[in-house]
Amino acid sequence: MAVESFGRRIARHARLSAQASGLTDLGTPPFLILFINSICNLKCEHCFVWDRLNKHDDLTYDEIVALSRDMGPIENLNLSGGEPFMRPDFAEVCHQFVGQNGVKQIYVPTNGYYTEKTLAAVEKVLQRQDLDLLVLEFSLDGMPHFHNQFRGNPRSFQKAMETIDAVAELQKKDARLRIHSIATATADNIEEIKKLTTYLFERHPAMDHHNLAIIRGDRKNPSLQGPALDAYVELDRYAKRLWSAREEGRFGAIVDPMLAWAKVKTARERTQVVPCQAGRLSAVVYANGDVGVCETLASHPVLGNLRDKSFRELWNSPEAALARRKIACKECHCTNEVFLWPSLTFQPVHLARGMLGAKVWEQPEPLPVSERVRVEVDERGLPAPEPGQPPLKA
Repeated sequence: MAVESFGRRIARHARLSAQASGLTDLGTPPFLILFINSICNLKCEHCFVWDRLNKHDDLTYDEIVALSRDMGPIENLNLSGGEPFMRPDFAEVCHQFVGQNGVKQIYVPTNGYYTEKTLAAVEKVLQRQDLDLLVLEFSLDGMPHFHNQFRGNPRSFQKAMETIDAVAELQKKDARLRIHSIATATADNIEEIKKLTTYLFERHPAMDHHNLAIIRGDRKNPSLQGPALDAYVELDRYAKRLWSAREEGRFGAIVDPMLAWAKVKTARERTQVVPCQAGRLSAVVYANGDVGVCETLASHPVLGNLRDKSFRELWNSPEAALARRKIACKECHCTNEVFLWPSLTFQPVHLARGMLGAKVWEQPEPLPVSERVRVEVDERGLPAPEPGQPPLKA
């Protein structure tokens, strides 16, 4: 994996911190969340873009190229969906942003269902030697039966495991490729995630991080509630102890305890604990070309559409200025890591607060095998069905 030099890292941090403080303005944001498509094969109960899926009005490749050309340098590109790997020109989109905007890091949340599509796209993306990091974030919400029911597909867990195994083989050839998992905690799946994170740690040695998100947004199933925060904190502590050794040296590992601290404190106090930089450092472009300052549309409606105006026109519009003022006045709050991460990292005072709050100098005590949740596996290496559950479909 390409290693960023110390000097380059300091210069990058200073530049982004200056933009966060308003001392400089590069014209366009350095962090972009692009919903690369709206097409999805699953029906996840916690999906917060459920009403935007499968509309068949996604931006064309040429329209995405026009967006890229209208934007300045981009540090971090998050390609969401839909299921991103269902887009045939996925790799070409990545190459466009790497070449035009100098993107060094690409993060892709995926359900992992399409093994061959994923492998083909990833291999092609990695042909760009000027890309430093490609992270696949496999979205899993519990053990197989819970996950499959939650996702509306009886094979979704099994297919994700197949894809993780295949990507792990590819990772042996290119260390720029990293494998993460993300679980979204609700009031219903804390124990499921505890079993899941144990299974993933033991089953997938190539996976070096498991992120624990908190449900947010206008979810498809409105009855889903967030987790009890004390239970979430305990789960986070368990996962940190479990994964601590594997996390050593991972890019971004030092920020994760601060993110957990900020998420819990934000949820408890129901206000911005870290002043949010959405609208300054981060932007969102939806699959149909709608542009927003963040993903919380209930608080901040879209600014307009790329088929009507350019990104820069929308980004510098009165509507965008109003959204930034509302965010600065803390009229909204959320626990979305995509926006918390740059907000924490590139505001020095709040970075220091996060370090103190998370006590980053304290290393988690490794979790011995005797304290782990016990997870039985079948002959395929999949979690064995619990009493009363049918066998998993092949």
